[in-house]
Amino acid sequence: MRIPGRTERRVVAAILVTALIPLVASIVVARTVIARVSATAFQPEFGVHLDRALGVYAELAAAIKQGMRLEAEAIAAGDALRRGAFAGGARPLEAELARLLEAHPTLVSLRVERCGDELVASRERGRPVDPAREKTLSVRRPIARPAGPPGEPARGDLARGDDDGGGGGGDDDGCGGDARTLAATFAAPSARFDELQEAQAFAQAYRALEREHRKEYLDESYGDAFAALLGATIVLAVIAGVLVVRPVVDRIARLAAATRPVAEGDLSVRVGLPGNDEVADLGRAFDRMLEELEGSRARIEFLKRMGEWQKMARHLAHEIKNPLTPIQLAVEECHRRYAGSDPAYQRLLQTTLEVVEEEVGTLRRLVGEFSSFARLPQAELEPSDLAEFLREQGEHFAAFEEAGREHATDEALLGRVDLAFDVPDAPMPAALDREMLRRALGNIVRNAAQALRDARQGARGAAQPASAVWGRVRVSARIEGQSYVIAVDDDGPGIDPAVRDTVFDPYVTTRYDGTGLGLSIVKKIVVDHGGTIDVLDSPLGGARFVIRLPRAGTPAARAALRAEREDAAAQGAPGSPEAPNDLA
Repeated sequence: MRIPGRTERRVVAAILVTALIPLVASIVVARTVIARVSATAFQPEFGVHLDRALGVYAELAAAIKQGMRLEAEAIAAGDALRRGAFAGGARPLEAELARLLEAHPTLVSLRVERCGDELVASRERGRPVDPAREKTLSVRRPIARPAGPPGEPARGDLARGDDDGGGGGGDDDGCGGDARTLAATFAAPSARFDELQEAQAFAQAYRALEREHRKEYLDESYGDAFAALLGATIVLAVIAGVLVVRPVVDRIARLAAATRPVAEGDLSVRVGLPGNDEVADLGRAFDRMLEELEGSRARIEFLKRMGEWQKMARHLAHEIKNPLTPIQLAVEECHRRYAGSDPAYQRLLQTTLEVVEEEVGTLRRLVGEFSSFARLPQAELEPSDLAEFLREQGEHFAAFEEAGREHATDEALLGRVDLAFDVPDAPMPAALDREMLRRALGNIVRNAAQALRDARQGARGAAQPASAVWGRVRVSARIEGQSYVIAVDDDGPGIDPAVRDTVFDPYVTTRYDGTGLGLSIVKKIVVDHGGTIDVLDSPLGGARFVIRLPRAGTPAARAALRAEREDAAAQGAPGSPEAPNDLA
């Protein structure tokens, strides 16, 4: 596992301090609150009042039970019940039992029994006991004979099941002879008895908590809980700090590592930081800076090489052009002055004259190319619409196609290819030199047409039908990020990958009759516009020339305008080596 760096440790420490300050304050406040609540909750008066309330509930329950026993004794002592119990018939006794049930609402049932639990008569209230809402109490009392001396008062006790709602058991003073016993079952609301049980349970818990050293128990328990919370907070703060800061530190480390090769001159390094935060923005800005620096350095190096080649072309044009006229005049003079009759010598002079004139013409054309290359001006950029410019060039080339089909001109090449333009309708504002860019686009299109011609006719121009079409050339434009992309595709033989890196250098050509200056001029014009040009494989099967020009208002466009002003100022300075001179 990697050891956290200084930045990570500082961020983690800051997170810990930020998390611990409110946590420690909350612990102090919580301990104070717990101590006060504990002292308030366990006042001695609370226990006294709790015991009193429990005693009141117990007395109430005992009073309810005692009332039921007294009520049973009063019923058993009634004269009507005594006479009916010892009379011969059961019907008068049942009528008396029914009356007693109506007179005593708490009764559930009444039974008169002989000795040995033999039923004499019984009566019930008509609805069953609800165990959830009622508790029952069964009381048994002896019934005295109406004519004899009163018997001893019966005794009745609550059955063991009185408190849990069950009935059973009761009071009985024995049985002898023809004695009668009253069995009365009472029902009372269970709410008071439930409250008594809950109060007893609460009192037991309170006393147990009070006995078990309540203060130490509460303080230690909550103290342990807060200590565990504090420890968990520290661990989580460390983990969170590491998780938050490590990606940032790693990306900063990548950015710092990328600066070392840049300091050594390698501008091809790219950081490519992911994310949407400030560090990612810094990485993208760093990459854009390197791209601009790399482009600027490549532009400067290319323009420097072009300047050297232009100087050499100017010198060669001067050195070649001067002796051409004397050579041609001397050969013509020899041919004109020979008056002899030797046919062989005459043919030799004629052949020499034709060769010299042909080669002088080739050299003059080469000198013209050198002069054009040496005098290549700096682009004068002005606000324009690239889409409109391309549509105009499409119409311009279409006119050349028509003329090329009817006349044997240099533009006849365009009459033998299927040329099409695909340009968006939306405006494409850019800073352009329309004349220079027209020249660059024309060179690329003509090079494509010549490549198609050479591929169809052979290296030396084998005859082909006049109506034959050599191939297709497509010019398209689109918007891509901060650039406009112009692609020129053809379905010809393409360009060998081995020469793609040098195809834009002066005097490098793949055609037998080429001078190798056309693509150099094209690249010079594109670079003056702040753009780039590359050679790729075309989807049509041939070559694809891709020109990227900056959109108006972008940093690359502003840099091109600044470079154009600086170059214009340098070329206008007295004694400037780039100032044009006479090549005659």
